[in-house]
Amino acid sequence: MKNNCQFKIPSILLTLLSFSVLSKTHVVTVRDNSFNPATVVIEAGDTVRWVNAGPGAHNVYSMGRFRCANGCDANAGDGSPSSDLWVAEVTFRIPETVPYECQPHVQFGMVGTVVVQNPSSTTTHQITANPDNTFTPDHLHIMAGDVVYINNQGGEHNFQADDDSIICADGCEGDGQSVDSDPTGFQWELYRRFDTPRLIRYHCANPNHSAQTGVLKVISDVLFSHGFD
Repeated sequence: MKNNCQFKIPSILLTLLSFSVLSKTHVVTVRDNSFNPATVVIEAGDTVRWVNAGPGAHNVYSMGRFRCANGCDANAGDGSPSSDLWVAEVTFRIPETVPYECQPHVQFGMVGTVVVQNPSSTTTHQITANPDNTFTPDHLHIMAGDVVYINNQGGEHNFQADDDSIICADGCEGDGQSVDSDPTGFQWELYRRFDTPRLIRYHCANPNHSAQTGVLKVISDVLFSHGFD
């Protein structure tokens, strides 16, 4: 006797499960000359969102890294201290400890720290740019929500999507930080989380490396496609 046993999971639970995997934005409230929490611990590839609740003119500043308020300077925003109810985001892609401050109120102790750890909450894959002008692997399938560790082991390389939606080397464009995303001979590394199912064709933008290409396919969770609906 064949038993076709299936069970249904409420859609709200599916939403919560997806949110727990994909939501990697950590909120810091800017209020009354303080950051709350003053120290935030995140994983490489995560984003910190600062929300100014006032009063006073504040910003978030890390020397040589970022300055943000009404947007971030590196993203063509305005990082000057502002009393607006602004929201600013910075993404951190390597394990490190990053101190920051509010420029006009640092003398009052308005400082904070972002502690960036190795990713541990999801699967991490790897793509390496090699000295022989190849990517290894040059074809990779991952699940939505997974992290890819992208690194350069020699040669003047970067990692650039064919549609320019991703441009990375010593950091990634659009992260809110001052970065160098052009091909570089320095050994660089970064972690990037891919939340949305898509097909990404990528290359190294060095004009001498036209054959250095690859494909990254991000697929949705297949758990619910086999009788779990």
